[in-house]
Amino acid sequence: MTNQFDHLKLPRVYVQLPRKSGGGFGGYKRDDRSTHGQNLLSQIAAVTKSAKERKSSFRLDPKLIFKIKLVKESNLSDDDLAKSGLTMLAREPAANKAIVVFSSDAELKEFHNRMENYSGIKTDHKYDYLDAVEALTPLEPQDRLGRLLELEPLQPGEIAALDLELWHTGDRDEMRKYINQIRQDLQERSTSTATFALTDHHIGDYLCIARIKINQQLLDELLNEFIVKEVDRRPKAAFEKRIEYNLSLSDLPDIISPSTNCCGILIIDSGVQRGHSLLAPVIGDAEVFPDAKREFLKSGPDDEADHGTGVAGIAAYGNIEDCIRKKTFDPTVWIFSARIINENNEFDEELLLENQLEEAISYFVNQHPNCKVINLSLGNAEQIYQDGKKQLRLAAKLDELAYRYQHKNLVFIVAAGNSYVYSQRDDRELLRTDYPNYLLEPEARIIDPATSAIALTVGSLSLGRGSMTYPSDAQRNAIAKVPGYPSPFTRTGFGVDGMIKPDLVDFGGDFVLDGDRIAQDNDAAVSVVTFSQNYNSSLFKVASGTSFAAPRAAHLAAQLFNKYPEASSNMIRALITTSAKLPDEIPSLFQIGSGLTQKQKTEQREKQWAIYGYGQADLERAMYSTENYVVMWEDHLEIAVGDFDLFEIPALPPEFLQKKGKRHLSIALAFDPPTRHTRGDSYLGITMEFNLFKGVDRENVINARVDVEKAKKAGKEGSYSELSIEDLKKQFGSGCMVDDLLPGANLRKKSALQRGVVEISSQATNYDKSPLYLVVSCNRKWVKVEEIPSQRYALVVAISHSDPEVKLYNRLNVALKQANQLNQQARIRQ
Repeated sequence: MTNQFDHLKLPRVYVQLPRKSGGGFGGYKRDDRSTHGQNLLSQIAAVTKSAKERKSSFRLDPKLIFKIKLVKESNLSDDDLAKSGLTMLAREPAANKAIVVFSSDAELKEFHNRMENYSGIKTDHKYDYLDAVEALTPLEPQDRLGRLLELEPLQPGEIAALDLELWHTGDRDEMRKYINQIRQDLQERSTSTATFALTDHHIGDYLCIARIKINQQLLDELLNEFIVKEVDRRPKAAFEKRIEYNLSLSDLPDIISPSTNCCGILIIDSGVQRGHSLLAPVIGDAEVFPDAKREFLKSGPDDEADHGTGVAGIAAYGNIEDCIRKKTFDPTVWIFSARIINENNEFDEELLLENQLEEAISYFVNQHPNCKVINLSLGNAEQIYQDGKKQLRLAAKLDELAYRYQHKNLVFIVAAGNSYVYSQRDDRELLRTDYPNYLLEPEARIIDPATSAIALTVGSLSLGRGSMTYPSDAQRNAIAKVPGYPSPFTRTGFGVDGMIKPDLVDFGGDFVLDGDRIAQDNDAAVSVVTFSQNYNSSLFKVASGTSFAAPRAAHLAAQLFNKYPEASSNMIRALITTSAKLPDEIPSLFQIGSGLTQKQKTEQREKQWAIYGYGQADLERAMYSTENYVVMWEDHLEIAVGDFDLFEIPALPPEFLQKKGKRHLSIALAFDPPTRHTRGDSYLGITMEFNLFKGVDRENVINARVDVEKAKKAGKEGSYSELSIEDLKKQFGSGCMVDDLLPGANLRKKSALQRGVVEISSQATNYDKSPLYLVVSCNRKWVKVEEIPSQRYALVVAISHSDPEVKLYNRLNVALKQANQLNQQARIRQ
């Protein structure tokens, strides 16, 4: 890319617009409150009686935890629950429409009193919000049985290492007592022939889990404990098969280590082979977590599973094939390695993966300030995300860590995972004949932790090459074949609450089908080249899998941190997303052809987003602007929850519309909100969205905000209307909002990373007459504003024309400087 320029600063209009508070919960009205209230009072009595009579075989305090089923059209707010003496523990997905609540009052006195008023027994208050309650029911053992245990029940005589999750009441000391009691009870029940134990535990702000070894009898008892949320089988690691790729590099020069201030990438995996001649100069630190006594990973940080070394090689150098072709390896990235997996690709059955992740990340980011990118090319293939379900556990842990380490500005990169539909030999031919239809099947959905909201999730693309091993063999063929087609093993979206996932795709390889079998040699032509763990026989190997697509994105993120060392993690994510594009060729199943109805076009686009996310990232587009591709950005922004921020985009030059070609305007928003995996109503505690306005007078927009701010400062709360997006549309005309940004606002705003793109026609109006105004809003879902009053974010706007002769950069640069001067004058007037 020629004529590379630095990105430009996006002008912010420094007046915030308070948002109209969201509508309250409820809305459903009952006509039979007396009868319904009497029924609920009977259910309250049954729930409290059950709690008193239930005897805990583990001697655990039987907390009053039960389920409130809600009317489909309604809801209950956290505030209303608190006033009723209840604490919300979890919201089930909308399909189930239920909440799990906890009461420290074993008699439910306040809730009982309000229900009596509601039903007419008392007449103090009516408490209309109780219309939303359909029924009160206890939690049953089946409610506490995890999905993996449902699929693979304990066998007679089996003592298994399982994951136990307890309902977190908000009191860490209390949760610690529960953990200690369970540990003690299991120790007391152990015998010389049956050893039971609690081997590890984790207590966070919202999560309390333990690793336990039990049999079926103890499992049955735990499933009847009030405080138990879920018991499930532990995660299993899922990796790819690979072979060595022999190539002599005897004429390569010595490798010089990166400078000390270069960005570092932490690879959490099976370790790295520190003796590898191309890796040794870039390894900053390597450790085992948290197996300090080397009882599980006895050989230390080195890679024995032949996975982490391959991931690390791509993270360090990016496209290794290019490096080999040019015979140059010039590293600009440090590699840190946290080994958590043994030589058999297994996690420690006595340790929680959540604790391993937390200890590893804590160690490296505190010991090595340049460690800013975290790559996880691992996943639990048994935990496939299903529509309408709540967040998966490892993904929730990553989001918790991302939020906790905001000040460190960490970018998390996660592989989407590999799917193996048609795994039976008799069905193998369908891998070719049914490609790519099966990628949209539920079995091919992303796995834990790829559903992480704040991490960048990366799916896989084919390199577009055929078999090289036996090129004349008619039955030996690659499946995807075309460059940029999705790999036949990649996993697809959407994610939690309908978030666009994966976020990105990159090259991860293809499968070669040899008759009725998948070629076990990972045919070199269709696979990704990376580093071999067995470096004494070969420095390189080939492999296929999303595991090797993810570190390409990690390498790109590290390069951006090298270019912009003060950038926030949100800005890096936004720049990467802005740079992403769909491949030039995509399967016809996902194309948007002519003659389709609007509904059919929407369905096709949703397929594209589910497969490709926002596309394949490009380092040069992320790092630099050019004459015909201009990026404007604003970083380290802070917005009050419930408010609007306003940004000004200069009017586009006439040449932009007059010159033939494709014109695009792209907006990317990245933020890192608090999350909670027990919330089925909204995994994100804060949501954000943006809307673009054109043909709007600048002074009118600013004056409207100034009037609002003056009214607020004067305390005239009742004398003005808080403007909303709808108010702006009414004020400036229905045609003022650019509503053809894709994806649409309803889909975009579900994610913590959003991009909207509009293709601008040559006949489009109001793009060249006056500035455009970008309104960014911040909405409360379940956070308490007094505890989390604001949200940080980053914003990127890119304007491009396909004709390289269109000179955008200098014209927009001048206009931006003028806009900044006007903004300063507006601030003075306030």
